[in-house]
Parts: sequence; C-alpha cells; structure tokens
Amino acid sequence: MTRSAVGIRPLAPPAPRVFGDVYVGAVCLSLAGYAILGKTFASIGVPPLYIGEILLAAGLVALGRSGCGLAAMATPPSRLLLVLIAWVVARTLPYLGLWGADALRDSVIVTYGAFCFIVVALVLEEPARLERVLASYHAFARVYGFIGGGCAALALSKVMIPGTSLQVVDLSPGAIATHLAGAAAFAVLGLGRFSRLWMAALLVGMVAVTSSRGAMLACVFAILAATVLGGRVRQVAPVIALGVVALLVVSLIGVKVQFTPDSRVIGPDQIIEGFKSILGVSDASNFEATKEFRTRWWATIQDYTFAGPYFWSGKGFGVNIAMEDGYQLWAISEGLRSPHNASMTVLARAGVPGLVLWVTLFAAWFAMLVHSMLLARRRKEARWAKILVWIACYGAAILIEASFNVTLEGPMVGIWFWCLFGLGIAASMMFRSGLFPATVLDGSFGLPERS
Repeated sequence: MTRSAVGIRPLAPPAPRVFGDVYVGAVCLSLAGYAILGKTFASIGVPPLYIGEILLAAGLVALGRSGCGLAAMATPPSRLLLVLIAWVVARTLPYLGLWGADALRDSVIVTYGAFCFIVVALVLEEPARLERVLASYHAFARVYGFIGGGCAALALSKVMIPGTSLQVVDLSPGAIATHLAGAAAFAVLGLGRFSRLWMAALLVGMVAVTSSRGAMLACVFAILAATVLGGRVRQVAPVIALGVVALLVVSLIGVKVQFTPDSRVIGPDQIIEGFKSILGVSDASNFEATKEFRTRWWATIQDYTFAGPYFWSGKGFGVNIAMEDGYQLWAISEGLRSPHNASMTVLARAGVPGLVLWVTLFAAWFAMLVHSMLLARRRKEARWAKILVWIACYGAAILIEASFNVTLEGPMVGIWFWCLFGLGIAASMMFRSGLFPATVLDGSFGLPERS
C-alpha cells in the first residue's frame, strides 16, 4: 500500500519557535535532570513550588495557548484519565484541611497525569515536536547508557554535596532501572545507533541496579518485549547470550560490590537470587522478608476495601497509610507513607472505583498503542511500529517497577511516566490521522537507524 493510499501527507516546515517549543525543551531537560540526579534535582525551587510544580503550572499555560486542549481529551485513555483525576481530587479535597500538603503530595500519583494532556496538546499543535522529542531522547539514551551504573553507585554510596544535606544523586536503583530499560528497548528496536561499548556499559549498569525484583523484571520485560514485538530476535539473541555467559563467568569468579554496610550486595549471585525469588524458590532472607512484608500489607488493604468499609471511598489522600494500617515500624524506620505497589496505593486511598479506573486506563492505553502498531505494520510503516512498541515497553517497565516499589508517587518517575503516557497518545493520534513531519515518511526522525 502506498503512502498516498492511506492519506499520509507531510507537513510544512516548522513554524518559528513559540512558547510551546521553549516549554518542550525545558521539559526534556528537566526529565534528564530527574533521571540523573533524582530528588536532588526535584528539590530545586522554593517550598511549596518546586521544579515539578513550576513545570506543571507553565505546562497548563502552554496547554491553554495551544488551542488543542479538547483534542487532547478526544481518546478513550484521555477521557478515562480525566475521570480518574476527578475522582482522586474528590478524595483529596476533604482532607486538605486535616493533612495539608501531605494530601496534595499523595495525590500526585494520579494528578501528575495533567502532564499527559499537556504533552498531547503540544505535539498536536506542532507535530514536528515529536521528532524533536525523539531526537532528544536519543541523545539522552546515548549518555544514560554510560552513566546509569555510575548514578546508581553514587546513590547507593550516599555521596553528599558539600555544605548541604543533599546527595549528589538521590534516586532509587529501581528508578534508574526503568530508564536503562527504556534506553535498551530504544536500542533493541534499532531507533538509534549505539556502539558496542555503550551496550557493555548498559549491561554493567543493569547489573548495578537489578538487585530488586521490580528493577529486574522491568529490564527483562522491556528487552524481551522489544525484541519479540520489534522482530529483532536474530539481531539481539547473540547479545543476550553473551550477557548470560558473562554473568555466569563473573559469578564463578565471585565478584561482589557493597557500597555501604547496610546496602544490598550487588553482583551476579544477587541477580540469580532475584530471578529465583520471582519464581518463589529463593532462600535469600533479604528478598523473602521484603516479599512477606509486602504481601501482608497488600492483603490488609484488600480486606478493608473489597470486603470492608472503605470499598467506595478508600482512606483518602493525606493519611499515612503505613501508620493507619498498623505498619508503624516501617513508617518510622523507612519513612513509608504508602505500600510498595501503585495499584494498592490507589486502592487504599481511592477505593475500588479508583482501582477500576486505574486498571481500565492502562488497559485502554496499551490497547491503543498495540492497535496503532498493528495498523502501522499493515501499512508497512516500520519506523512508526517501532516507536509505538518502544513507548509501550518503556511505559510497561515503569509500571512493573511501580508494582514493587514507591515509584509513581514522586516527580522523579511520576512526571516521566505521565509525559510518556501522553507521548503514546499523541503518537497514536498522529499516526492514525496521517499528519506528521516529512522526516517520518523517509524513516529518519533525524536519527540514524541500525539495520
């Protein structure tokens, strides 16, 4: 089928830079800051207006100026997200007087979804921005593959900025793993050109951060899904085999690293135990203790929602769920406010209606991406299919990590995820409409593609 047969027509050259262009650039830089520095970057600003809130306020202005606000809400995932945000706001407002800023902070797991509408509107306003975002991500991935392991080492070593109470890098290994997984999927799909040295550094970085179930599953799923859905089994299989052999060799040598006395030991044995714990056959006490704690807490939440008094309402946003549910020791020693699972957090705070909206939202989003990907394959638009697969794999990696750790509850990964969510909607809408930059037609996107 020819491109003219499916109604595809290239756009005119981009218009002069406007407020939206500046904002998109600022978001790309900020996302890089969150991925590299974590909470240290998130602390920029004056309480209660930190960089995340400033970006959100400026984004709402950009949304209004774009003239594409209604179009951004035209898809089923967008509408479901709008309803979910409304429900969460309804479960937050009654507790503002009681819990103050804590109520707002707890609600961002969903209300940061406003970034989705901002991204969709800005990409629809000028479709050429999709190309710029992908080019920016390509540059980010080329850097992050090299420094991801170093970021994890600095975070685990708790290296402080002199004269401050801030760490140089304050980011969980799981959060770093999601970005390494996204970069790996981008490379596996052939959306950029990456050297063998970069691939080796990426694998080392993954070893450094996959000391937990969530991080490990996020990386493994993203790579395998991108390999299978992108039709790259023949190209990727030798790299995976080489990585497995290297892991076994290093395990036999007995290489181990521990950055602080109370941190987990990082090494091949830890990764092997992680896989065994996923299968339920691990004897490692650190994995099994954490697993038991989580499952007990999740069972408690299910009891007072599905079969208890909080079925419709949940406990609301603002209350410390850990303290309220009887896990005071974890709340005090670990500073936890919510369970290590985003879905359980939504269930506990927004009740069963919130959970139903949450699950349906992601089902609709992935269905939209898969449908568009299959359509792209039928139209023989391989580049588009790969972009849609990459977005789906990246989003899935974040959701997997969020199922084991406190991930979406903060701006470091939360803003990343909802921007990616919006990018998926915008890319799907653009592809189906046939309105996109001419560089998409020649498959370049400004990026060199590997065969």
